[in-house]
Amino acid sequence: MADLFERAIQKLENASMQDRLVPARRMRSSNEKPATQSEFVLNFSELKKRGFLTPGSMQSRTAEEYRIVKRLLLMSALGKGAPLVERGNAVVVTSALEGEGKTFTSLNLAISIAQEQDSTVLLVDSDLSRRSMSHLFNATEAKGLTDLLADPEMDLSEVIGKTNVEKLRFIPAGTTKHNTTELLSSEQMDRVVIELVNRYEDRIILFDSTPLLATSQAVVMAQLVGQVLMIVNEGFTTQTTLREAIALIDDDKLVGMVLNRCKGARGSSTYGGYYGPANELNE
Repeated sequence: MADLFERAIQKLENASMQDRLVPARRMRSSNEKPATQSEFVLNFSELKKRGFLTPGSMQSRTAEEYRIVKRLLLMSALGKGAPLVERGNAVVVTSALEGEGKTFTSLNLAISIAQEQDSTVLLVDSDLSRRSMSHLFNATEAKGLTDLLADPEMDLSEVIGKTNVEKLRFIPAGTTKHNTTELLSSEQMDRVVIELVNRYEDRIILFDSTPLLATSQAVVMAQLVGQVLMIVNEGFTTQTTLREAIALIDDDKLVGMVLNRCKGARGSSTYGGYYGPANELNE
């Protein structure tokens, strides 16, 4: 036993300092795959009752309206038919106030993008206050964004999960932390966004965020991405409130505005919109 112990000590002393300082995330065996999340499952029948899009309802009027929204987003994200926007494939979906339909829009838009032939979509629950998207995926107890931000040694693959929608991946909000705003405004969050943008150049990353006037989290997120999609509930949000929210976004940020629940000529819900620099919205 003493001989074995001495040989082990000798082997350690002969090892180079570089070998001893290999970061934890690099110490996995080459044959060992990183741990990954289980598949996150959406309840399509329940979603359909609540008016959400599902992969089986892509011929509806709502589906066609979301195609219009996603076309503008994809053009700026991928440089197809419009100037390429820096970090354009990272998009924050937000609103001025609660209850305007941002989570509804985020999921519908993600499902619509997932039907594209040449693009995939990653949906991230960055509304760390309400976690509505995580509830829809039944993933409130799963590791996610907060865990990734709190542990720099954690790999993205440990929080990205498959879903029962082909070409749609999901990152839950993660376990509850007391310093969520500080985590989102940290350098680690910026590094995560950069890694997502660069690693998945053909993938649209949608961040379902908090309302701009509810917490500072959405303001922080809007600074990290290339595009901001504002959801506005007709008859609910005043022009003054909307201007206050837009003023919190950098002037040169590309902003898409979706008018939700507006009434068409026949009284049905439709979507209207605007797409351009934030500074033009306050003119």
